[in-house]
Parts: sequence; structure tokens; C-alpha cells
Amino acid sequence: MTKNILIIGASSDIGLEISKLANADGHNIYATSRDDANANNFDNFIQLDPNKSLDELDDLPEDIDGLVYCPGTINLRSLQRLTLEDIKNEMEVNFYGAFNIIKKVLPNLKKNDGASVVLFSTVAVKTGMPMHSSIAAAKGAVEGLAKSLAAELAPRVAINCIAPSIVDTKLAANILSTDERKQASADRHPLKTIGSINSIANSAYFLLQAKENWISGQIFRPDGGLSALK
Repeated sequence: MTKNILIIGASSDIGLEISKLANADGHNIYATSRDDANANNFDNFIQLDPNKSLDELDDLPEDIDGLVYCPGTINLRSLQRLTLEDIKNEMEVNFYGAFNIIKKVLPNLKKNDGASVVLFSTVAVKTGMPMHSSIAAAKGAVEGLAKSLAAELAPRVAINCIAPSIVDTKLAANILSTDERKQASADRHPLKTIGSINSIANSAYFLLQAKENWISGQIFRPDGGLSALK
């Protein structure tokens, strides 16, 4: 069955890969990004800031089968260097945007009996890490939102969250800027690798079939074993 899938932040590495996976299976992709740099990659592209006017989403199909919210941040600072503005920015991008989008398209999601929502968190919520307090706080809010809404919107809408460790994306470029840094990051994980765009995108795409797979309210942890093993 052809599905209508809305991907917020589709120009990102992971968002773009999810769209490719869904497109290959013949689904209709509705892609958004705050800029139009990759607009030509999509048949249905909407330039959109999740924390501003969402009127552009009024033209979406009446029913949406899947929603993926991809925007994220990496702002690693000590408590002494963090400001309230840093925290507000993390919450705006990661939590407020997700909240705004879900609320806006909820009527579209509830039009069918098998819609799935996929949100993104981080391994740092479960596993305490220095310099991660602002992103862990924001993504912790995302996890709470996912679990609460999964209970509230069952049985019509399934909601799950992916909490990866570091992934080799443009967002992590400063952290993984050299081969030595990549190896050091890999060595922190029991599986001795860092995450790939493809592996995380495949996890998200699997969760777009969450209702069919009897899954909701879960935090998936593709993190190289970091949160569970020593």
C-alpha cells in the first residue's frame, strides 16, 4: 500500500536517507527543511521552520501515514559555559518543534488506523555524559513526549523514539573531524564503530511500520552497545 510520509528536516543526512528508502518502496514523500538547498531532491518539498508558521502544511494530503521529525543539535559545553539561551535553543529545535509539528498534523495522522510517528533522542539521556547537559535535557523532553503521546494516542497512532550514539553526519563533523577522533569515538563503543547514516535511517524506516509491527512507546537504542554494555 502506498503511504503518505511527512519528513521534517528531510535535507539532513538521516532525513534524506529515510526519504530515499521510502521513495524506493513507492511511498509519497512530503519533505520539509528550513532552507531549500536540497529541494530538487523531492517531488513534494515545503520550506518550513517548525517553530514559525505551519500554514504550509495545510496543503498536505488529508491522511498522513507516517511522520519523522529529524532536526537535532550538538552543543557540547560545560555547565560554566552554558547559557539560558543555549538551553532555549536546544529545546526549540528538538522539543518545541516536534511538539508543534505533531499537534499540527495530528488530525491527518488520525485519519487512518495505522499511523506511525518517529522522533529522535540521544544515548546521552540514558547514559550520563559530561558536556551533554543541554542536549540531554532537550532530548529527555522528547522521550517523555513520545511515551506520553504513545499512551494518549493509542490505538490509532504509534509513537516511538530513536536514541542513537554519535553518527557520522555533517552535524557531528566537528567531533569527528579527523581519523584519530573517529577512532577514539569508535573505541568508546563496545562494537568499536560509530553509527552510520544508513543504519539509523533503516531503524527509523522500520519504525514507520510500528503499528504493523506491534510497537509503540519504545525508545530504540542503536548506539553500538554504549548504553547497555561495559
